[in-house]
Amino acid sequence: MAERHTVQKDIIYAVLCELANHPTADMVYEQVQLTHPSVSKATVYRVLGRMAEQGSILRLPMSDGADHFDHQTHPHYHVYCEECGRVADVIMPELGNLCAAVTDSCGYELTGYRVLFKGRCPDCRK
Repeated sequence: MAERHTVQKDIIYAVLCELANHPTADMVYEQVQLTHPSVSKATVYRVLGRMAEQGSILRLPMSDGADHFDHQTHPHYHVYCEECGRVADVIMPELGNLCAAVTDSCGYELTGYRVLFKGRCPDCRK
């Protein structure tokens, strides 16, 4: 069954692109509410989840907080501020095919990897 094209999906994607700061679903919802108060929080969560599953956006799972989302789907890396939770892009050359370079001793068939750097952002260091 083909995915329906909806106005809500367009609105949510536009807000994700406008924010361009790797927002959480709650952050997207808060921004959507400013201009489209009829769009529910459940709709925002559902649309972001489906878009991530389809690969039209990236879901950035954080082990100690809410998932963040990125409208840029090209291969790139991120840094996470452990103090305020901000996520930013890391500008660096791609690491290449790490899966091919890894020797797995547990019998896993590797299908991918994520690189997430952690630290403190410039604002939190002040």
